[in-house]
Amino acid sequence: MAAAVEAEQEWEYKYKSWEALKKAVDAGGGVLRVMMWDLRFLEDAGRLGVHVRASISRKLLGLGLAHLAEDLPSYQEQSVVLYRLGTPAAAVIDAISGDGTEEAEAALRRLNTSRDSEKLQAVTEKFAELREILES
Repeated sequence: MAAAVEAEQEWEYKYKSWEALKKAVDAGGGVLRVMMWDLRFLEDAGRLGVHVRASISRKLLGLGLAHLAEDLPSYQEQSVVLYRLGTPAAAVIDAISGDGTEEAEAALRRLNTSRDSEKLQAVTEKFAELREILES
C-alpha cells in the first residue's frame, strides 16, 4: 500500500481544474490526449469505477467535450482522447461511430471537399511532380 501511495505522489497532475482541461483541449486544436489519472484527480475520486467514469463523461459533456473510445478506460495508467463537440473532428467521429450511413457519407464528403483537403491534394500533386522530375 505504501508503494502505491509513493507512486501516486510522483505523478504530476497536468490540470488543476475542469476549466483548465477545457482550455488545454482548445489550445490543442480541439483534440487532446490525457491520462486517466488526470481525470480521476479532477473528479476527486479514489478509483475509476463505473460510476466515477460515468460522472467524468457527464462533466466532459457539460464542458462541450467528448472522448474516444465511447467507454472511458478503467485504469488510470491508460490515456483517452478528448475532443471538442461541434468541430469537424467531432462530425467525423460521430459519423463513423453512428449507425446512420447517410450521416457518415455526408461528413466524409464535407471532409473531402473542404478547402484544407484541396490544399493537401494540391501539395500532394506537386510533390509527385517533383519526385518524377528528380527520378528522371
